[in-house]
Amino acid sequence: MSTRTRTTVSLPVDLVAHARAASGGNLSAYVEHALRAQQLRDAAPAVRAWREQAADDSEELADVFGEDVA
Repeated sequence: MSTRTRTTVSLPVDLVAHARAASGGNLSAYVEHALRAQQLRDAAPAVRAWREQAADDSEELADVFGEDVA
């Protein structure tokens, strides 16, 4: 199990009310899920850049070896 830390945040009342209602009684898990989803969205530009570079490398390798390496 990963190490956990208690954190205090200030949020709008309506947002907390919605999160509590939608969380099914586990607000921490609900917030963790939302933060992990945002973490993935934040990483998307770097992943896109990596995939574009990998595609360029695959085309170069195909030119060198004369076969589809993708």
